Amino acid sequence: MDAYGEKFTSGPTSDSNSNTANPTGLGRRQRFMNLVKNTKNVYIPSLTSTISQKTESFRNHEENQPFYNLTLDSDIVFYPTYTTQTEKGYETMVRFALCAPGNPNSRRNRILFSLCRQYLLPRNVSVMDQEILDAKLDDAFVASDTRSMVSNGTSDNASTITGSPSIIDNISDVETLHNSTVQNEYRILKKRIAGFLERKISNIPMIVDAFTDEGQGSYETTFVNTDNMGYVETRLKTSFKPKNIRVTVDTPHDFAKVITQGFPVNYIKPHGFGLISDIDDTIKHTGVTGDKRSMFRNVFVQDFSSWDIENVSRWYRTLRDGKSVDFFYVSNSPMQFYNTLQEYIGTNFPWGPIFLKQYSGNLLSSIWSSSADRKLGTILQILRDFPEKKFFLVGDSGEQDFEAYISAFLRFPDQVASIYIRCCKDSLSDMGLRETEVMQSLNDMIQKEYMGGTQKRPPPAVPRRKPRLTFDQEEMVSKSRLTALNMRPRPVPPKIVPQSPMISEDLTDIQDGYHLYDNFFDKRADQWRRRVYAGLQQLKRVRGEDQVQLMFFTDAELSLESSIRVINSTNT
Repeated sequence: MDAYGEKFTSGPTSDSNSNTANPTGLGRRQRFMNLVKNTKNVYIPSLTSTISQKTESFRNHEENQPFYNLTLDSDIVFYPTYTTQTEKGYETMVRFALCAPGNPNSRRNRILFSLCRQYLLPRNVSVMDQEILDAKLDDAFVASDTRSMVSNGTSDNASTITGSPSIIDNISDVETLHNSTVQNEYRILKKRIAGFLERKISNIPMIVDAFTDEGQGSYETTFVNTDNMGYVETRLKTSFKPKNIRVTVDTPHDFAKVITQGFPVNYIKPHGFGLISDIDDTIKHTGVTGDKRSMFRNVFVQDFSSWDIENVSRWYRTLRDGKSVDFFYVSNSPMQFYNTLQEYIGTNFPWGPIFLKQYSGNLLSSIWSSSADRKLGTILQILRDFPEKKFFLVGDSGEQDFEAYISAFLRFPDQVASIYIRCCKDSLSDMGLRETEVMQSLNDMIQKEYMGGTQKRPPPAVPRRKPRLTFDQEEMVSKSRLTALNMRPRPVPPKIVPQSPMISEDLTDIQDGYHLYDNFFDKRADQWRRRVYAGLQQLKRVRGEDQVQLMFFTDAELSLESSIRVINSTNT
């Protein structure tokens, strides 16, 4: 008798001896059905119950010990945002992350840094080796993701990013160590890549307090938990205007250290003008439309001076100093790059809250294939938080900023005053020399299809009276007409009949001329014309006086003049 209450015999059984070989009297089919039935009704529920009990036990263990991954070197990274005024008081958006420094000696981080160094070295490699290196660098950034580093910063689970010696270990560091330029690049690389090596600490209770200088009793408190990426985003409502925010880890009493930090609050007035700006290839040269190696060097190695885009900083500073414009920076760059971008913007541009994206997958691929849809939600939230403020939206032609800003205007036509798209290199045309020409054609289309439709027509010209001539003048005119009539007409030259071109007898390669289409047709320029035309058709659906100023530009001086005119016309 087996575990299912039935006895199985090997070999075939016949009807004549079924009673001796099979005491149950059941056929083979019936015995198989009983086996399936007992497995479904008895063993599967039992196994499920056992797994549920073990899972519940594991969850209870984590709930009872939420600080198992919290270390003494843990720190709070605060992302400044803003405080807005509402009908019932004030609302402050609070964003921060709880993290700890990654172990630079862990196998994963050593391999990641080694791959980054190879990516920077100007070596001649084959196409296949370059593709392998690209893939392994992507995988290395995935391995350095916070999900894989949350429990132990010294994990050696880096099998996915190891590679052949020809790709990973074949570096002549002896020569490069004596090169001061390379040493400086490695120093910058270590600093900018530090955010990707940090460990984000999840499921930790946090205390957020808002204080004011009106008295010790004026404060509000909220309790939150870090998510699975160690990140917190919450809104704190207060009846007073807060001045400072204090974030504290709600650790048990026996924890060896109190982890807490205070941060200033950025109050932004509800009226006036604001400017929402993209970052990459809008206020800093990144090269999203270029190759991966060049972009990697621009992001992780190049000095800030190489990021400068002519006259954009002057444009922004003029609006801040002369027109009191508030600034918001929204980008698809990863949050691990926040410290570097904050340093660059704080040095060269008006200060303002910076909104970056949190990625849980391949970070570099997310940068190289960024989409404006990811930042549209943040832009719309800013517009909602400041319903009485008008905004300039500034982006670039390397991504889908044009479509995102059109969508923002369609939802908030009373708040979006102007859209400015900077034409970055190799984004408008397949032929580099035609970039300016394509940009001008797009602006002409905007003027003709959208802006010109609502402009006032100039008044008709006043007809002039026919001048009165004297007798001598009329006589001279009549003589000149007679002379012109008596002139012989010039002989017409014979018409030259063009000779027909030689036609090849082999017509199979001509294909009606389509073999020459790709060589002369600018696909990228045509695509942009279609995109702009489609956007203009959407803008025309907005009726009334709501009309947005729209312009493509390369010279920020023109955008500065346009934005000043918009502000002056609104104030008057």
